[in-house]
Amino acid sequence: MLSGLTDGGGFGLLTGEVGTGKTTVLRAMISRLSHQTQVAVILNPALSAHDLLAAICDELGLHYQSDASFKQLTDIIYRHLIANHAEGRQTLLLVDEAQHLMPDVLEQLRLLTNLETDSRKLLKVVLIGQPELQQLLQQERLRQLAQRITSRYHLLPLTETEVSEYIHYRLTAVDCLYPVFDASSIKYIAKATQGIPRLINLVCDKSMQLACQAGTHQVTKAMAVQACEDILSWQVPVQSKVHSQGGKTAASWLPWGVAMALCSTLVVGVWHYWPLPVAPAVPPIAPNHSLYAAANLSAVETLSELKNQEITTALNHPENTQERLVKLIDASRKERTSMQTLYRLWGFDTALNQATCATSSRISLACFSGKATLAKLGLINRPVIVTLKDGAQKPFYAVLYAITDDRIELLLGKERISVTPKWFESRWDGQFSLLWRPPLGDKTSIRFGQNGPRVAWLDQQLNDFLGEESPRKGYFDQSILDKLRRFQRSQDLAADGIAGPMTLMVLDSAMNLPGPTLQPEHS
Repeated sequence: MLSGLTDGGGFGLLTGEVGTGKTTVLRAMISRLSHQTQVAVILNPALSAHDLLAAICDELGLHYQSDASFKQLTDIIYRHLIANHAEGRQTLLLVDEAQHLMPDVLEQLRLLTNLETDSRKLLKVVLIGQPELQQLLQQERLRQLAQRITSRYHLLPLTETEVSEYIHYRLTAVDCLYPVFDASSIKYIAKATQGIPRLINLVCDKSMQLACQAGTHQVTKAMAVQACEDILSWQVPVQSKVHSQGGKTAASWLPWGVAMALCSTLVVGVWHYWPLPVAPAVPPIAPNHSLYAAANLSAVETLSELKNQEITTALNHPENTQERLVKLIDASRKERTSMQTLYRLWGFDTALNQATCATSSRISLACFSGKATLAKLGLINRPVIVTLKDGAQKPFYAVLYAITDDRIELLLGKERISVTPKWFESRWDGQFSLLWRPPLGDKTSIRFGQNGPRVAWLDQQLNDFLGEESPRKGYFDQSILDKLRRFQRSQDLAADGIAGPMTLMVLDSAMNLPGPTLQPEHS
């Protein structure tokens, strides 16, 4: 990271799962910077573009008027960057938890790095965040920023050997003279924590408490098992994402409880980008045939057989395709299986027993259930769980993955199928459930008379959608009410002037904010 900051590039990127040590690396990097570097650190990036400029001025010790405009704040920062360069000083901006940045804020950061000399940028920016940050930067509208990232690194969890070295180092650092953890305990802790340093710290601390209560100086494997159960029972499982360095990429899946056959990064990647092949048409079906024969599938993809980025295409014989569909439907009787798939589309791996709405609040998402038409789901533009019924009127669950003019794509179990809208709507009663990301983590409605950052966020998004230049407000007054109703009418929503979940989700889609969509190639 230090090497990347010394060349002419403008952006550095550091990503890693929760607890892998991003902030520790950030502190270590700051301590190794030269005295000729002025550092500004943004720890709470849930800001508008205007607030970000003001926060940068605050971090750099720059004075500005409370009602300063975008241009005035930008000019103040630019003058300071030029002054620092003239004095031989480098200016560095570090943004932690950058996965929460909105696209317009990221674009503002890119514009700040436009000021440069013949050989280097006057402002260097390092974005630090969770793996979702990588997905955010893959958006088409952020391609200019992505091209400016000259230094990338993804922190992986520790291996079993590294876990052993880590634990022994921590004990040696406090002058421990005897082995507290034996090899079997360390091996179990490494597996249970999946090599996440923060979880290792918690589990080891709990293990030593149990050893103290038992009056022994050494942690037994039974104590390690008990500590893991106490500490990890509420944790959301994590996975190892893409690790990129020097142009090389590796992806791996870390199991939680049961070993899985595929890494979800590859699965989601194939779902998003692999074209759906067309299989031979199914012959006409008599009216009295069951759902399984009447599906008229155009393709069935076997995700469980992915290897070397190749995908198994549809079977050539319709009867085999129908047999596959029977098995898929029978394996999709539990809603929680579809919820697990939905979490994966958002970039999170959960164990089956944790694939519930209760888990969503830990990762800044929220659940929503309701009833809508297919057209309304297209407006929301997020994958949803739908309840379908087979020929015997027994329910089964699928994830609505994509909508086109003549096809509906569903994720059924671990496979993707394509059906006609007529087939889909004849088996769907309009009920759906989904995950969405509420503004600033609060899913409650935004109403007239309220004030605060959520109102300011709403006003900013409405201004951007309507193309208005009015100053952003933090109080929900009549002008915001009028703009909200105009937006609701334009999207065929009830113009009640209340930014409830449905309005916020449609606004989220209209502004193309980060997350999986029903047009996967544009996610």
